[in-house]
Amino acid sequence: MEFIQELHEARLTRNTSGLKALTYTDCCERAYLTLLVLELLRRFPITAPRAHGYAKSTTGYDSYKYFRISGTDLYNFVYFIVGDGDAQDKLKDPGAAKKLRQRLQFPLMAFNRYVSNMSRGFAPTPSDEQFLIRAEGVLRITNADYKAIRRNIFSFNRISTLAKKQTVTRLVFAARAKLRSSDIIQYLEELSAQRNLELYKVTDPEPKVSMPDIDVTGRDLSGYRYLVGAKNLMLTKKFLELAKDGKPVPAAMIQAYMPAITMVDNIVKAGPGFVQMLRTLENRAKKTPNS
Repeated sequence: MEFIQELHEARLTRNTSGLKALTYTDCCERAYLTLLVLELLRRFPITAPRAHGYAKSTTGYDSYKYFRISGTDLYNFVYFIVGDGDAQDKLKDPGAAKKLRQRLQFPLMAFNRYVSNMSRGFAPTPSDEQFLIRAEGVLRITNADYKAIRRNIFSFNRISTLAKKQTVTRLVFAARAKLRSSDIIQYLEELSAQRNLELYKVTDPEPKVSMPDIDVTGRDLSGYRYLVGAKNLMLTKKFLELAKDGKPVPAAMIQAYMPAITMVDNIVKAGPGFVQMLRTLENRAKKTPNS
């Protein structure tokens, strides 16, 4: 019972003012990372009760219709993912968030079943991994490292000690970058320290910036055609996708996007007045129905 009392209150999503730093994409990514942390915690006797208690606190309400300070961060992430327009209005870019929300069909019943089973102390099953694989697709998780972490966690008893340490270290890096003030990270770090599972001579690959809600549609590409030219469209699309994920971008893709970069550079060089006009235009664009 003490674990439930410790874990029931959200920290990362404690207040609405801090939410303005989060995009819809951030919420999707952080929800997925929280699930990975829970999956790791439930594999160790010393931390399994933490995972069970956290899951119980997440399922302690009848729906995800309301933002709850007393809910877990995972509960609130799901609220932002599946909620109505009021939920997305609390985020960094409400217009883009609502646009993505319309296209995303989160498997809420499967999620409830998953966390309910975890809250009751059930051991991990293949169906749990199938749910996470499904969630990856729905939440648009494209980070190959996160997918590798998921595969290794569900094969944890079969992989080498080094592979276990690499998996935990990578998850710790991700949590420190994306879940730093969350209500779950301290238990991951305690597990890592107690079991000596973190490798220290490893480069942290995590980007330290919020992930923008970039969703390049056919309509968007038709607009980009006027900026970069028809011949650069597909490379520009790939450039945006890689940049969103914080991945290295090949030179050819950067060159394809250069016309847009040059345009912004010309505006900056023209002076503050022109920059302000650009910002004003962007704010107007965000408020249009199709933005």
